[in-house]
Amino acid sequence: MDPNEADSGGVWVTCAELARRRGVSRAAITKRVDQLESDGKIATRRDGKSRMVELVSFDRAVGQTGDAVKEHAAETRKETANNSAAMRDAQTERAQYDARLKALDLAERQGAVLPIKGEHGIEAAAAAIGIVLARDLDGLARYADEIAAVVSREGVAGVRRLLKEISVKVRGEIAAALSQIAAQGQAAESAGPIETVIPDE
Repeated sequence: MDPNEADSGGVWVTCAELARRRGVSRAAITKRVDQLESDGKIATRRDGKSRMVELVSFDRAVGQTGDAVKEHAAETRKETANNSAAMRDAQTERAQYDARLKALDLAERQGAVLPIKGEHGIEAAAAAIGIVLARDLDGLARYADEIAAVVSREGVAGVRRLLKEISVKVRGEIAAALSQIAAQGQAAESAGPIETVIPDE
């Protein structure tokens, strides 16, 4: 499950509405949304000219889960005490928010939520794996003298034997390096998420 999938359910609001709910400028929200999106923590979508943000993903990314919808629902109740349609809309929005939050919490507990960007994201892990593979492939040249000696002493059969031995050794080196990368990722995951806060302007 991709928690940031732009077509998923949830409560989608414009950046302007999000700024109003948070009591900060549109510029501050836009900057925060841009950063969170580039870090792979949230996704946005377009609705005409408006840029939409899924409220639960945003709140989780900045560590403020639930407060914004509760505040908005309270405001709506005050403003529309006699307007049952507006009250129903606010209740529907709250139910959607709660459902999305529960779905993300479940996905996180099941290990289905993975960061894409960032120091311990999938992109960084893939880059680290690429470096390990390139290093070990480049290291094959260190066996040139040994291979040449086996060719002259034992011929093709000896080279096949030696290449199998080298293959086993290089696979072991790669496996050890990948285990180290996995351990670093698990240590980062155990440390927990880094909370971010929207700056006041």
